[in-house]
Amino acid sequence: MATRALSHDECVKLVRSPERYRPALLSVDGREPVTLRCFVLDNGDFLVPGDRALVRAAAGRTVTVTVTHRGLPALAGWTVTGLGLARPLVAADRPDPLPRISGGTVDFAVGVRVVIARLTGELTPVPERSEPRQ
Repeated sequence: MATRALSHDECVKLVRSPERYRPALLSVDGREPVTLRCFVLDNGDFLVPGDRALVRAAAGRTVTVTVTHRGLPALAGWTVTGLGLARPLVAADRPDPLPRISGGTVDFAVGVRVVIARLTGELTPVPERSEPRQ
């Protein structure tokens, strides 16, 4: 079975559920991607908590965000990639309530918001089970 292309709306639904705070690969201006944890907003934008170095490196630049979910053997997996423009986080961007992770909450005082222009993705098919030979 071949992979299936996903619409922008399907991509938003996938990256927002079941968890909204997830690891993603971020690449600024085509540079080597780094794995950072991101919070996904309802419209598909990504909030990336970080430090001032992240803000200096990404603000005002094109950012590619890739999220991959590998399905269990009986479920399909997917990959979603977004392209957008990063800007520094402002107080109004802070999610309410703040996402919880093991050990506490995430601080969104400094970081970037990647304003996504378009999300694209593909659904990976469930592997076909081969019947045992008799």
